[in-house]
Amino acid sequence: MDDDFSKTEYRATGNHIEPDDDIRGSSGHWFSSSFEFRKDALDRKLRRPQITGIAFSGAVGIGLFITCADIITLSGPLGAVISFSLAGLVIISVMRSLAEMVSVRPVKGALMDYPATFVDKALGVAVGVIYWLANCMSTVTLTIQAAALTEYWQSGLGVGWATLILLGFILVLNCLGVALYGTLERIFKWIKIHLILALLATMIAIRAGAGQQEVHHGDFVVSPGYNSTAFNPAITKYPYSSELVNRPIDVTGPFGRILAIWTGTTLAMFQFMGGDIVLITAAEAVHPRRDLPKAARFMYLLPVSFYVPAIILAGLNLNYLDPRLAHPHVDGGLLTAKRSPFVIPIIDAGISGLPDFFNACFIVSALTAA
Repeated sequence: MDDDFSKTEYRATGNHIEPDDDIRGSSGHWFSSSFEFRKDALDRKLRRPQITGIAFSGAVGIGLFITCADIITLSGPLGAVISFSLAGLVIISVMRSLAEMVSVRPVKGALMDYPATFVDKALGVAVGVIYWLANCMSTVTLTIQAAALTEYWQSGLGVGWATLILLGFILVLNCLGVALYGTLERIFKWIKIHLILALLATMIAIRAGAGQQEVHHGDFVVSPGYNSTAFNPAITKYPYSSELVNRPIDVTGPFGRILAIWTGTTLAMFQFMGGDIVLITAAEAVHPRRDLPKAARFMYLLPVSFYVPAIILAGLNLNYLDPRLAHPHVDGGLLTAKRSPFVIPIIDAGISGLPDFFNACFIVSALTAA
């Protein structure tokens, strides 16, 4: 099959795919679909660096920087590492499978086409609807979260007006031409990579004693149980109110630990959402058969190279019983950088300026993922 899909138009008939009579092409006998693949008015201008930029920027939003605190407070620092490792294994398996499929079938709407072609058309429709809903909710969540981050500076603008302004920015960004959009996403990819590396270096420095004040390091353990309030009496080295520590654990023992890690793994899955966007670019890639599989395999590096080391270093620099951390079952107010597991150690260390800088970076990260 020709690599330049913009010149070839295929029609699925029965159990194979045929090229139109006036266009040359090859056919395969292993597809079972009644879908028609037609030439679309889409510009094929995306190359591999731009494709990886779109996928990476779409996957790295705000989860690693702020909402991962939900997992740390729920399952403990070690439990969070286990949760992210388990979730990373699942994501690696999924992305590798998708990379293999896209290498032989780089078609438009791949995420809907694959279940429709290899399983059933009804499943393809269901996946398409669910994927649309998931991305709608993701856009709304990331935009509101970015607006909430602006409250870190207490600007007085309000989350509502900030959300409206940021939605306008997202609309303008998505109205750009595909080549310019891909180039910008490539830039955002490297901004986020350097942001993660800066956070890792900062956590290492604080652990080594950087800063003007002593940072309270918690025990690197699995939470003694599943707790809906984030505070439990099993940890005695707690620098805050003893009243909070004396709240009971909901589910104790080994089952409670398993439940905490299981819930943390489920939450960690959402932190990796977005890498599959690499398949959506199939209809706009210059060389889909060559670039898409390699771009999909590039996303393997995300959980191994960034997420797990980041969670390890964050867990070494904070007490997971800290009430400032976000918790999935406790409403602690707006999620700004002050509740980030990376910024809290910076604040405790007395390093000025960095919290404001990272909060601004988190806003950019959330918007470019939306």
